[in-house]
Amino acid sequence: MKNKHLLIITFLCSSILFHGQNFRYIDSIRKIIPLKSDEDTVKSRLLSGLGFEYSYTDLDSGLVIAKMGLNLARKQIYKRGIVNALNIIGTIYQDKADYKTALECYTEARTIAEELNDQQALSVIYANEGNTHITLKDFINGRHYLFEALKLSKELKYNFYNDYLHIGNMYLDFMKVDSALYYFDLSLTQPKINIELRAFVHAGKARGYRALKQYDLSEKESLKAIAIAKELNSDYYYYGFSTDMGEMFVDAGKYNEAEPLLLKCLKYAKEGSLMNSQIAANLKLYEVYNAKKNYEKALFYHVEYSKLNDSINDAETNKIARELEKKYEDQKKLAQIEKLNSEKTVSEAENERKGQLLIFAIIGCALILIALGFAVYAFINKRKANIELQTLHKEVSLQKNELFDKNKNITDSILYAQRIQKALLTSHVYIKESISEFFIINKPKDIVSGDFYWAQRSGKDLYFMLADCTGHGVPGAFMSLLGISYLNELIVGRNLKDTNSIIDQLRQEIISALSDKDNDAYQMKDGMDAVFCKFNFSKLTLDYTAANNAIVVVRNGIAIDLKGDKMPVGRSPRDHVHFSKHEFTLQKNDMVYMFTDGYPDQFGGPKGKKLKEKPLKELLCEFSRLTIAEQEKSLTAYFSEWKGSLEQIDDVCLVGIKI
Repeated sequence: MKNKHLLIITFLCSSILFHGQNFRYIDSIRKIIPLKSDEDTVKSRLLSGLGFEYSYTDLDSGLVIAKMGLNLARKQIYKRGIVNALNIIGTIYQDKADYKTALECYTEARTIAEELNDQQALSVIYANEGNTHITLKDFINGRHYLFEALKLSKELKYNFYNDYLHIGNMYLDFMKVDSALYYFDLSLTQPKINIELRAFVHAGKARGYRALKQYDLSEKESLKAIAIAKELNSDYYYYGFSTDMGEMFVDAGKYNEAEPLLLKCLKYAKEGSLMNSQIAANLKLYEVYNAKKNYEKALFYHVEYSKLNDSINDAETNKIARELEKKYEDQKKLAQIEKLNSEKTVSEAENERKGQLLIFAIIGCALILIALGFAVYAFINKRKANIELQTLHKEVSLQKNELFDKNKNITDSILYAQRIQKALLTSHVYIKESISEFFIINKPKDIVSGDFYWAQRSGKDLYFMLADCTGHGVPGAFMSLLGISYLNELIVGRNLKDTNSIIDQLRQEIISALSDKDNDAYQMKDGMDAVFCKFNFSKLTLDYTAANNAIVVVRNGIAIDLKGDKMPVGRSPRDHVHFSKHEFTLQKNDMVYMFTDGYPDQFGGPKGKKLKEKPLKELLCEFSRLTIAEQEKSLTAYFSEWKGSLEQIDDVCLVGIKI
């Protein structure tokens, strides 16, 4: 059962949002009819919303009403109304198992939403598209759209806990149960999670525990979801969650509990034309009756399941039907023999046996004809669907080739940009002329990086900077090139000496470069967090200025924090305040560490949490006793081990210098 209500809720007027069938807007038609023509935009939203609500009990009626809303929005050229209606219609087709039409609706809605730059609508559409692709077993596209939805929702700070649920369901569909349960729990920890979403999260956890064969935990989670459905007075939710629990009973071998529950759910699914629920209930009822050796009913429900599920293999269907028919006839013959043994005379038993054989033969032939009829019907429909899929496949292949060419051109350009960025970073050979023992771990999240390091000799002094620019990938790389360019100009060109003066001037250059000269009301707040050092190795002194970052000096296994100013090198509420210059006396064998936030902010470990700065400092103290080469190798290996299979979330740069 899809939690489509949670996906569509963005588009509906708050004045008509209710939970439970007793509060569906049956009376809303009275509000729609009197509206004047200049209020057609409101009428369109009401019709679409009404169609969505009707779809909970009658998909066909809901579809007709939602299409009325779409036609009215098209007539008024009301684009937001068109997006709203198309998204609702797509969810109805998805419940009808017409995934091709559903994707067509979502694609058109997405195109218009992109034109309107409606980020909130896009996050909902991405989630719907992702769920549809997952249903079609297309994990790559499904994962892409669901994570795009999560990204937008987080940027908008809107409803992202709902996206955690969909990502959990995605991992569950592909049997990555641990990942699924992680995202379900992540959704439950959000303070703004509503009661409906909580019900779906409990249902998702129930299916996860069911996959792990932890049936007691699965039943507890299902009961929590069903209790919320009762509280909301929603039959749609109640029977959907009950179907899940019935499937769990079958897997657990509790056939007596499963049978009446699945029969009630199947009846409700038929009345509401809920195709996916019918398929699930029929399949599990077949398993129930097959286990109970009631082969007549098992055959009936398997035929019903096969008829509804076009994707099932026809040969497999016929094979199962023949096996069930044989078991059914063998069982009847055994009963006949036992009955004949109880008869008084051979003559009467023989006559009765012939009569029963005739009846069984007629029944058997009838069952064979019915099974063959359904098989032919399924074959014709499947052939028709294959023709449509072949046409769609050709279109998709053409689009895929176009996307491949565009992606290759973009990737080639970014790879060339990577070469330029590497060329502008200070070479290790140049640094080694001033520092005999050092290491630099530089791991971009994408091809190019928003983190950069820079060094420049000036007499007996060595200037060194490590910076974390706003963003990562291409935007971060552009900012890093800007920073490197200005640093070269300030130190080499203008001959500035003090670290705070250089950073003050760098901030002004960045603010000036990123200011919108044509629009004073809009000014970018991009910039960088950085540490800027001036080493004098003969005097063992370190002058430094730090912006939203710090330096860690490890001396005899103890960490010393060298903190700076709480403001970035860029526009901020404190950009009129001068940066501070700090002085620190070094000692031989001190280890000086600088790092961006990519290393401590990485998710990983056994619980999938952030590493954080304190454990990283403890790690630096532990590794500081190793050689420089061993430190670099150990810190690189630890990061990879901590991250595991999770995605790297940011650029990583860590520098270690031995005095």
